[in-house]
Amino acid sequence: MTQSLLTALAAETAAIVAFGALLAEEQQALVSGALDALPELTERKTQAVAKLAELGRERDAGLQALGYDTMQPDVAAMQAADAQLARAWQALLAAAADAKHANETNGVLIRTRLTYTQQALNVLYGPAESAPLYGPDGRTAPRSSGGSVTA
Repeated sequence: MTQSLLTALAAETAAIVAFGALLAEEQQALVSGALDALPELTERKTQAVAKLAELGRERDAGLQALGYDTMQPDVAAMQAADAQLARAWQALLAAAADAKHANETNGVLIRTRLTYTQQALNVLYGPAESAPLYGPDGRTAPRSSGGSVTA
């Protein structure tokens, strides 16, 4: 039973590390401006998250098979009872912390890029009450005074 949980923890840790590598790719794309790579990365991240959810359920089942709940007191008891499981659990937590940090960094990069894009659009379109500075064809749009030309 312990070996089954060790195997589940190792598989989940490896999957989290792989997810972290995807986050690093995403970060590189965001920093370098290679935004056309993001849709494919998002698809790969979605698949990785689904796999992580499956592995998390396997880990929980392994804990329960050994008589532990997934709550913190039981996890602490499991770590105290078995040094191998404690090391595997700590490796899992470290990998998860690294992935969380990378994900938070990417979130900041995305928000910064969105803010910059919104500011650029605001400059191009001008104030809401006036006509846009540039039209959809990239040409400047004439601004009218509101009066009729034929009057």
